[in-house]
Amino acid sequence: MAQRRSAAAALDYVAALSPGTKANCWSLAESAGHEGQYRMQALLSSYRWDWTELRAALPALAVAWIPDPAGDLIGPGIAIDETAQLKHGDATACVAPQHAGITGKVENCVTTVFSAYVTASGQAWADFGVYMPERWARDLPRRRAAGIPDDLEFATKPQLAMNQLGRLTAAGLPARWAAFDEVYGRSEELRKQAAKAGLAYAAIVPCDYMVTMPSGTAIRADHAVKDAVFERRSCGNGSKGPRYSDWAMTATAIKGQCLLIRRLISRPGQLTFYLCWAPPGRPATMTYFITIAGRRWPVEETFKTGKDVLGWDQTQARSWDGICRHTALAALAQLRAAAIRNALTGSIALPAAPGGTGHDGCVTGGDDHISDADLQIPLGDSPVPARSGQPCPPGIAPIKLSIAETARLAGLARQYAAGLITRARLAFALRWSLRRRRHQAAARWHHYSARFLAASG
Repeated sequence: MAQRRSAAAALDYVAALSPGTKANCWSLAESAGHEGQYRMQALLSSYRWDWTELRAALPALAVAWIPDPAGDLIGPGIAIDETAQLKHGDATACVAPQHAGITGKVENCVTTVFSAYVTASGQAWADFGVYMPERWARDLPRRRAAGIPDDLEFATKPQLAMNQLGRLTAAGLPARWAAFDEVYGRSEELRKQAAKAGLAYAAIVPCDYMVTMPSGTAIRADHAVKDAVFERRSCGNGSKGPRYSDWAMTATAIKGQCLLIRRLISRPGQLTFYLCWAPPGRPATMTYFITIAGRRWPVEETFKTGKDVLGWDQTQARSWDGICRHTALAALAQLRAAAIRNALTGSIALPAAPGGTGHDGCVTGGDDHISDADLQIPLGDSPVPARSGQPCPPGIAPIKLSIAETARLAGLARQYAAGLITRARLAFALRWSLRRRRHQAAARWHHYSARFLAASG
C-alpha cells in the first residue's frame, strides 16, 4: 500500500473483524474508533492498493504463523473447496442463481473458491478466487458496471483451483499433499497438476466416475464396493471425537494411485469415493490416504471461522475490487487470529490499562477487588478419554483456545488497553470465557466417549 492512511485503515479493518461486529464499513469503523465510516469505505473502493499483492503474501504468512508439528504423518497440505455469500438483488459482482453448499440448494449468491493451508496445528486461507458465472463473462456492460476487469476470462471452478495451486507452489508453500471435494476431484487436469507438483492427493469423485482397474477393465467407482474389504478406522479427531468410518482401498491401473472407499457407520448406504495418489518415496497406504482425506475437513472450519467469527459473508461491498479486497483482508484477519493463538504459551496476565478508568454500568464491584490472578488466561488443552466409559474428571481443565475465543479475547485486550473497559469488566469477561471453555471440555469428553462406544458396536 503506497499511502500510510491506506495501511493504517487496513490494519484497523483487520483488527475490527471479530465476533459481535458486523463486517460492514459502518460497524467496522465504529469498532476501530473512527469518527465516520469513510476510511473503511475508501479502503474497499477508492484507496489505491492492489489486493492481489496481499493475496500473494498470504502463503508466506501462513507458513510463518501456522506451525507444522514434528512427527506428523502427512505434514502440511492444501485443502480446496468453495463457499457462498448469499445476496439480494443482481448488482453485486458475479452474483447469480447457483448451487450454494451452505443451504444445499440453488441460491442467489457469490461463490468463492478457497485454498486453505492445513497442518496438524491449524488452518487458514492461503489463496482464493471469486467465481465469475458465464452469464457475467458474456455481459461486458454489466461487468464494467461492477468493476470486473475486461481482460478477466471465464474460468471454471476447477480452473480457479488449478490457478491457486500454481500460485501456491510457485510461492514455495511447503505442502506435501492436496485434498479436493467432488467438484474438483473429478478434474483429471487438477489431479495431474497436483501430481506434477509432487503432491499426494485424496480427491473425492462421484459414484459413477469411471476407474480403470489393474486388469485394464474400466468400472464405475461404486462397482468396486462388492469386492471391497472394509476396516474401521478414524480419519482424525473432530470436536466430537474420533471420526470413525469403515474404509476400503483397491489399486487402480495408475502406478501409485488407488480408489479409497468410505462407508458411514450410522448410514451404511452412504458411500464416499476418493481417488488417491502418492509420489514415489511416500507411503501409499490406507492409513496415509485416510489421514489426507480427513485433513480436507479443516477447510470447512476456515469457512465457519470466516463467517461466524470474522463476518466474511456480511460485507456490503458490491464491486469486484471491493469483494476481493474484503476477502483478502478477512484472510489476513484469519491468519492473524491463528498467529495469536499459536504464539500463546503458559498463562497470560494482562497488564494495567494505561490511563482512564473506563466505564461499566453492569458489573458490580470496583477495580480494587480485582487481583492479577483474576486477569489470567489459562492456556493448554483439556484431556480426552482413551476409551468409552471413563468418567469425566471433576474440574476438568479448559479446552484449547479456539480461533473464535482468541478473536474475542484479542478484542477485549484492545478495549482494556485503550481504557474503554475497567479491570472489573475485563475480569468478568474472562470468567465467562473460562466457563465456556470448561463447558466445551466436558462436552468434548462425553462426545469422545460416545464415539468410542459407537465405533466398538
